Amino acid sequence: MYILNEKKYIREILVSGNKPDNISNGYLITLIAKYYFNKDKDLDVLIDTVKKKIFEFNIEGYQEYRYANKIKKTCLELYELQSNNIFRELEYVPIYEKELEVVESLPNDRQKKFMFTLFAIARYMNCEGWINKKDSKGISEVFKLANVSLTTDKRNELLYELHSNGYIHFGKKVNNLNIRVDLDDTDDTIVYKVTQFENIGNQYIGNFKKGYKQCKCCGKKIKDTGNKKMYCVKCAGKKHLEADRKYKNKVRN
Repeated sequence: MYILNEKKYIREILVSGNKPDNISNGYLITLIAKYYFNKDKDLDVLIDTVKKKIFEFNIEGYQEYRYANKIKKTCLELYELQSNNIFRELEYVPIYEKELEVVESLPNDRQKKFMFTLFAIARYMNCEGWINKKDSKGISEVFKLANVSLTTDKRNELLYELHSNGYIHFGKKVNNLNIRVDLDDTDDTIVYKVTQFENIGNQYIGNFKKGYKQCKCCGKKIKDTGNKKMYCVKCAGKKHLEADRKYKNKVRN
């Protein structure tokens, strides 16, 4: 999960009192700990606060003893940090001109969407081009974000081709699937700003492939017919029903 503005995100969650389905318990604990962290207060105070706030969400199946070590370790690490910038607070993630040139040099849309997504994640992670994924599940999430649907064999084939041609690099350890891309310096021209970490592959197609655009509602790629089309067929139907319902309510009132 990639959140551009973590502080704003966790504040909204705490105000609503509802845990989003797409956030793990572990990440929620980390964000709560960051939000209530105060280096002038005792460690035990922060630990107790995190436990209390997590409990208030009434998460189905949550058992405090299973996360006790996670909570303690997360809180302790905050006190050990040298920096005061504990939250990731970004307006956008930039894609630079040279990175787009690399993407455009690839032979097919699948590779282009995947590589464009890798650049976006690498910029977000800010770890010298590394995208750290422990297992195949992590890699599957990248393919999903890139809007590339392939079998496991075809995924491996795509990764092999990108690696063989020098576009991506793998870590030396055999117990992870970390990937590194080559990032140019940030003096280059910004050609695109990723403001939402959803459907990044379709963002590439909708903004850089002639004849296509993105559905403003779901992010699906759609053909640009030049008639101010903004939505895919499914979302257009929903928008029509919504507008019709509002009109009827207005007339009724």
